[in-house]
Amino acid sequence: MSATSSFIPYISLAFVFAVVPLCSGEDSGNSYEIEEIHLPQDMNPEISGVAFTPRGRLVVTNRHGDVWFTDHPSEGPWHRYAFGLHEPVGILAVSDREIYVTQRPELTRLLDTDGDGVADRYETVNDDWCMTDNWHEFTFGLHRDKKGNFLLAVGMPDMAGPFNSRYPRLPLSEVKVQKEQKPSLGSYQGWVLSISPEGKMIPVASGFRQPAGIGISPDDEVFVTDQQGDYIATSTLAHIKPGGFYGYPASLKWREDYRGPIPDIETLAAMRIPESVSLPHGALGGSPGEPIWDTTGGKFGPFEGQVFIGDFTKLISRVFLEKVAGEYQGAAFPFIRDAVGLEAIQANSGANNLTIPAGKEGLKYFRDTPPRSGTPLRPGNMRMVFAPDGSLYSGQTTRGWGKGDGLQRIVWSGRDPVEIEAIRLTKDGFDISFTTEMDAAKLAAEETWKLSRFRYLYLPGGSYRVDVTDCRITSIHPAADGRRVSLKIEALDPGYIYEFEPWELVSSTGKPVENPLAFYTLNRLLDGRRFEGPLTRALLKEKPSNSEINLTAGAQVYSAFCMICHQADGRGGALPGSEASAGSGVVSLAAANFRQRGPDSPLAKSDEDLVRIVTHGPEGKPMPPFGGVLSQEQIRNVIAYLRSAFGKSEPSPEQKSVK
Repeated sequence: MSATSSFIPYISLAFVFAVVPLCSGEDSGNSYEIEEIHLPQDMNPEISGVAFTPRGRLVVTNRHGDVWFTDHPSEGPWHRYAFGLHEPVGILAVSDREIYVTQRPELTRLLDTDGDGVADRYETVNDDWCMTDNWHEFTFGLHRDKKGNFLLAVGMPDMAGPFNSRYPRLPLSEVKVQKEQKPSLGSYQGWVLSISPEGKMIPVASGFRQPAGIGISPDDEVFVTDQQGDYIATSTLAHIKPGGFYGYPASLKWREDYRGPIPDIETLAAMRIPESVSLPHGALGGSPGEPIWDTTGGKFGPFEGQVFIGDFTKLISRVFLEKVAGEYQGAAFPFIRDAVGLEAIQANSGANNLTIPAGKEGLKYFRDTPPRSGTPLRPGNMRMVFAPDGSLYSGQTTRGWGKGDGLQRIVWSGRDPVEIEAIRLTKDGFDISFTTEMDAAKLAAEETWKLSRFRYLYLPGGSYRVDVTDCRITSIHPAADGRRVSLKIEALDPGYIYEFEPWELVSSTGKPVENPLAFYTLNRLLDGRRFEGPLTRALLKEKPSNSEINLTAGAQVYSAFCMICHQADGRGGALPGSEASAGSGVVSLAAANFRQRGPDSPLAKSDEDLVRIVTHGPEGKPMPPFGGVLSQEQIRNVIAYLRSAFGKSEPSPEQKSVK
């Protein structure tokens, strides 16, 4: 339908949402079914925002700048409400005729004043933050608190790509606060912002690398997700406090009390407010989107009040929050994910590594569980919303880094899933509750419970897991109803992430736990005690590795982390999502070509230089630092593989090996 199609008359919501179809054909046995929402051919499918109007009309925006609506998501028709927006990635539907969007440069009000179903007024509500033309700048949102204030967040540019410093709307600054790879070029990049109903901007909190998801809880509290990279060791869900600093240094320069660069990492560490919940990199995706709360009153299953977070990978996570000593912390779980297990991932030959949730360190994958039948979850799950009927809509945009943009609907089948429902802290361990009755013998068995803990450090290059230890369970006490178990552990200390992996645990009817993995972020004990150790160094020494170079292991690292940019044949080329820049001669957006020969070729560098580049990231290039994901042994293995597969079989004499 064209943008000038006539406005659809009001249709009873009892008709639109009366039936919740589960799945066509034979019952799959899934606790949750995924349905495709078919979009019109003339709509770009990169859905970057989803919302419902108060009367139940679905409204979406796409990254290419359109706003569309429909009264019948499953069958259409769709109507275009607005167009020509600048990469909008957030939408708020006040009514059928008043819609707000966050564009890159501004918060915009779209009004349909004559009732024809098409916006005829585009009003700037506020544009007091800075944007350049950099390829990787976004303004995220959009939500409104109970006082009517709009909440949004501004991400960082990627300095691997160009930006135009001439004629900026606001003053620019390339000065670094510390060693950050993404300097905050313009005012309030890396901030959470509030816009009053009258249009006044109020800076709320700083220290974000790429805060792609912002949400407001039923208690009117603001939470934001941030994404793993330098300084941000793993992706996070943070409870926002006015004036708070959340770890990424670049945005500090826009605080009123900023007095210049801060070279001491310990000073930054002392300023930083820790996240409420860590989303361990790999195991729980790598790029989280918008957090939303289940307020469906049980229409979406047994997780009322919990938080759901989509991810760029083929994953949606679930978070249980609790207040401990006045602050939020809690547990994170996988909710729905694509095919699991090493075999499924290797079948992609590394070409789809950004879209598959891997295990810890990126190489330990989820233990194989029965694969889901029916429609698989696509990548790019950055914007989600609950519908009036209690189903969950996921808008999917990959910006060229993956394939499969679109819109999917997730529906509860009505049967209780076999899942860990929640993990709660006790004075000497954890209470674990389940969505259904569990097998009593397995619930009480010591071999069922694998519990370990680890920390992430706060460092410029990020951090992999440190201080990794198994936890000794001293007692196991199942509840009489089989739906809860209390674990007491020998050493319960704040400052750690506790990883739960119940082994072969099944329900009383023999069904396995669908997602046998959970992480509890223990910032505080019940008495309020916090971690008092160093935030920038490990407490335990890493065991020295005496292993020989392993080319097979290096090939696996390359397949999992490098191939998406450097290609299977090592020739590199334009990065996914930046093909247009590649044609304009912007070489900084191209991955290195390992087949290149000569003194300037990547493999002409010494092993020492290559280890440094892989660990910390190359200056002025889009490649991220991998020192926070890969061990030094893994880095040495992948460098050896590069030389074996794409270069000389042995390093030249002048190349210095790292011992």
